[in-house]
Amino acid sequence: MYKVFFNEQVFYIDSHKDSMPSEKWQKISDLSELTELLMVFLQEESDIFLLTDNIEQAFEKIKSEMFYLEAAGGIVENEDEELLFIYRLGFWDLPKGLIEDGESPEKAAYREIKEECGIGSHKLKKHLTNTFHIYERAGEMHLKKTFWFYFEQEDLNEETIPQSEEDIELASWLSETEINLALLESYASIEEVYNEYRSM
Repeated sequence: MYKVFFNEQVFYIDSHKDSMPSEKWQKISDLSELTELLMVFLQEESDIFLLTDNIEQAFEKIKSEMFYLEAAGGIVENEDEELLFIYRLGFWDLPKGLIEDGESPEKAAYREIKEECGIGSHKLKKHLTNTFHIYERAGEMHLKKTFWFYFEQEDLNEETIPQSEEDIELASWLSETEINLALLESYASIEEVYNEYRSM
């Protein structure tokens, strides 16, 4: 199944209904119908549940309708089981950024955490999940795939330094209680990543 986020909405793509309980699943037989469904999704504040026999072709069709790019980021956990969050433009988020040419997703995630939070002793442990979200920039719709990884922080004495030139106001270690509050001022895709971490 694919889940594509747009603000608080989700576009679900699957070949069967069992993955998500809903009465809104709709079957398409021709991918040309997908363009109209996508327009409805972007213009109305409602989720779309798409049933198709070939979810990969359906997703590739969505990609072809937008500017596609890839990013990477991570959840960093310290010895006290706190997680590293950033606060930017009124929302709590996880450190992430675009993958540079010739760079692997793992290296990009490490680099972005270091740049946005000012730390460098975090060690990669595993891949968590991938998320997809749509956003508008300069009048053009973008579809971004983000690779998410789990890191452990080795040097507890390292102080975080928020990357102010990227509008990051805070880079903070948050407890579980603080995270639950922060997620009220975050993005649906970030909650998805956090839930994946909790299920480890």
